[in-house]
Amino acid sequence: MKIKPAKLAAIFACIHFLNPSVSQAQATESFDVVIVSGSSGGIGAAIGAARLGASVALIEDTPVLGGMLSNGISNIDAFSYESLSGVFEEFRQEVKRHYAPLMDTDPVYLKKMPDKLKDRKFEANHIDKRSFQVNQANQGGTWEPKVADMIFKKMAAKYPRLKIFYKRYATGIIKDLDRICGVITTTDDGDERTFLGKVVIDATHEADIAAWGGVPYRVGREPRSALEPHAGSIFYFNDTGEILPGSTGRQDAAIVSYGLRLIVKNYKSDDGNAHILKNPPPGYDPLKYTASSFGGSPKIANGKVEMNINPNGNELQEINWSWPEANYKERKKLYEIYKNQALGFLYYVQHVNGKKHLGLANDEFRDNGNVPYRVFVREARRIEGEATMTEADINPFVSGNSLAPPFQTSSIAIGHYPIDAKLVRKKTDFSTPDKGEGDFFLKNAATAFQVPYGAIVPKNVDGLLVPVALSATHVAFSAVRMDPTWTATGQTAGIAAVLSIREGVDVRNVEVRKIQAELIKQKCKLVFYWDVPLDHPQFEIIQKMSIAQKLTGDANRDFHPDSLFTRADAAVLLARVFGLSPSVSNAHFKDVPYTHPAFREIETLFDHGALSALGIKPKWKEQNGYDAKKHSGFKQDYGFWNFNPDGTISGEELLEMIAVLKNEGVLTNQNQSNPTTEKLPVMPRTITRAAALGYLNPEFISL
Repeated sequence: MKIKPAKLAAIFACIHFLNPSVSQAQATESFDVVIVSGSSGGIGAAIGAARLGASVALIEDTPVLGGMLSNGISNIDAFSYESLSGVFEEFRQEVKRHYAPLMDTDPVYLKKMPDKLKDRKFEANHIDKRSFQVNQANQGGTWEPKVADMIFKKMAAKYPRLKIFYKRYATGIIKDLDRICGVITTTDDGDERTFLGKVVIDATHEADIAAWGGVPYRVGREPRSALEPHAGSIFYFNDTGEILPGSTGRQDAAIVSYGLRLIVKNYKSDDGNAHILKNPPPGYDPLKYTASSFGGSPKIANGKVEMNINPNGNELQEINWSWPEANYKERKKLYEIYKNQALGFLYYVQHVNGKKHLGLANDEFRDNGNVPYRVFVREARRIEGEATMTEADINPFVSGNSLAPPFQTSSIAIGHYPIDAKLVRKKTDFSTPDKGEGDFFLKNAATAFQVPYGAIVPKNVDGLLVPVALSATHVAFSAVRMDPTWTATGQTAGIAAVLSIREGVDVRNVEVRKIQAELIKQKCKLVFYWDVPLDHPQFEIIQKMSIAQKLTGDANRDFHPDSLFTRADAAVLLARVFGLSPSVSNAHFKDVPYTHPAFREIETLFDHGALSALGIKPKWKEQNGYDAKKHSGFKQDYGFWNFNPDGTISGEELLEMIAVLKNEGVLTNQNQSNPTTEKLPVMPRTITRAAALGYLNPEFISL
């Protein structure tokens, strides 16, 4: 692994980008927020900022918007619909609406499969019986690249202060001391232009802006460690999840496989032969593809399928190791090599495998020979941020023993995908069943995880956020690097940028709670629950209370919002909302042993007298004062009452408990407003867990 210190990169930036003769010749425009790259993270950032009224410039080097979602990746890379939110979920719903007219006729939508959203008998092939790749066509799980581009452009067009500059790429930065304040760009025709921004967002896959600005970064793989048992050199058999001999865990500077994702169409016999490649591309060698397999059956509307075949096929290894730190022209040369590799594989499929009904989709990428504009750069530079994610933040079994990774109080996004690392070297030994050195897919060590805000905040440089090439080890990045997650981290970056401008502070100093509050307002999930959809009436309150750890779900990550609110729930909620310090004086209840998950909170509320609202009266009052014969010793019993922790509680009882705590003056902040709502809800005999939160003043639960 290579670690680049900030000092060297900063020197390079000063030499290359502070040339007066260059800056004088450029046109200059000023915006609140300047975003480099229309990747999934870039469009997420643009919409997040534009919704807050900021002026936004989005600079994209191709003619399409959405990054890889409009350049070949044509399905959702997530293991639950429940993890999707924000801009990406809006995109999925738009995809679903767009293809609705085809769902009764297109074979892709007519395939017999269980409705995994509704069929209770369905059990996913995963240890939690719930997680599966959510790429069902009839749920907006697949799309054509041209449709993704159209949808993202439609979404962006809603914001008049968002301007997008296509076919323009960054060549340098403007920097004032430790702050990036502008980006220098050009086009293939040499039209140079500088964009000044109060905040700059680097949404590139390569962290170019960050590197030029002096942000330290990593390239390659870290060594195996206690927090990263799958780091470094590794051979792994995916079918059984076995680590093979030769896995040394050694660190290196190797980069995972890249590829050009061709969109292939199934042509009918009466469509002619125009789609058949007449000649192989430069450098074609059929021996490169003999260990490859491509079925080609339609997975996307209109008879299309995404070509995504590795270790061999449309992908290449090793030649891309120079890509992260290469310049624009060098990457263009590498792009041509990857294009020829992919076209060579298609030629092989047509002429050697005899599948001449397959060919490039003639209505995609029409101005680029029907091939994508962008190579899929899975991983390149990774910045050093204020927080660095490791395998322990993704794989729940590294630091715990349940399907829940460590809780991130500064969560700004949810991801849900297995750690999916690709091979770093060409596979030449086919005597073992692994896909090649570095390739592993930890499907059954996967669960939804949180991304902390510090991961997108770079060290050393101000005025910059990096939501795509964020701060993570190679192993952690192999799960984070999915477009639903990048869209969410991008949306966060856009929001954080605007809040920093409004408050006159750097992005690293914006209060995370304020960012989280706006994210929740924009329908983004910060805490994962299987059973709290975005349209739940109490979605915002549940997210706010959960991220503040005032009320949480169970070990299976269900919140049970519509289950009845119990006495134990009330104890946990009020102890946390009022900020009560734990106080356990005895084990007062027969049916609440010390092993009960709410034991501490129930005892704490007892000590504060709040359980009197539930009819539990102090026993000391029964003693009629001090009696030396009875009270001078050390006798102490336990288990005097039955608390009935699973019993329901009424709205009136909850309000009485709140009143007792308020009148006892135990609030953490004595000046805080009444925690009950001004307009008290109807007093039902029972209330749900979600409805119980409505009994609290919005100010009391604000982030």
